[in-house]
Amino acid sequence: MLSLLRKFPEQIREGIEIGKKIEMNVDGIENVVISGMGGSGIAGDILKHVAKLPFFVNKSYTIPPFVSSSTLFIAISYSGNTEETIEVYEKAKKKGARTLIITSGGKLGEKREAILIPPAMQPRAAIAYLLFPVAFFLSKHGLIKKIDFDAVIKAAEMARHRESMAREIADEIEGFPIIYGHGILAAIAKRWRQQFNENAKLHSFSFSLPECNHNEIEAWERDGKEFTCIFLRHSNEEDRINRRIEFMKRIYKKKAKIIEIWSEGRDEFSKAVYALHIGDMASLYKAMKDGVEAEPVNLIAKLKEELNQHSRSSS
Repeated sequence: MLSLLRKFPEQIREGIEIGKKIEMNVDGIENVVISGMGGSGIAGDILKHVAKLPFFVNKSYTIPPFVSSSTLFIAISYSGNTEETIEVYEKAKKKGARTLIITSGGKLGEKREAILIPPAMQPRAAIAYLLFPVAFFLSKHGLIKKIDFDAVIKAAEMARHRESMAREIADEIEGFPIIYGHGILAAIAKRWRQQFNENAKLHSFSFSLPECNHNEIEAWERDGKEFTCIFLRHSNEEDRINRRIEFMKRIYKKKAKIIEIWSEGRDEFSKAVYALHIGDMASLYKAMKDGVEAEPVNLIAKLKEELNQHSRSSS
């Protein structure tokens, strides 16, 4: 999987080219819903931070009540067979929403509005194809802030050159990682958590600032020796966030290890892409360090099979 990750900048370029082929009338669109689970759904978590109109990320069997003919409903499922995503897609269609599908095949790949991306990958390793066709399309039509894709690709290339730093991060982690981020980096912190879960088979946690300062911070009244706190940061942090992080570091370092990751890039979105790629590589190096096979997702597969068996027996 590491060799695949090293192609991230090239995959971004391919994802953008796929996005250029998407044709859809967006006149009258008043809100956007992106629905997807796990590695497919993280695209929505990232893009909502650059939205220019009401933007909802859906991760359930249900859809929000406002979905209507003025909704752009984007279903993202790498396999095309994710049961939650299939169900909400059908519900959105019944509500008259304009729909778009990003998938590599499966049941959703058979739909007329499906945009097909390269198959035979783990969803979490296909983030460039799940994120950038949608990002280009939404940016082109003014539904999110204009994205500088040249800056994004440059940031991804810089992150690739920092592979040794990702290895060092993996080596430094002690116990369970807790990842913190603000704004769009909160979505990237979530991505780091998911990647440590799936690749390194490791309990990991993520929190968003300033929200975590109203609850999670109190947990540090107890001993925290089994954690490594990872702060995702960038040079344009507002002063209030900077002061919060500095306070947290001062308190947490008495009980846990502290790691800071300073994102590089020309703007907010490219900095997020930089941090995303560093985290993806760090999670794989953590798996290698711990002697864990990263690619299989055995428990996810077992759960899906059990759900399928129940569905077949019920029908």
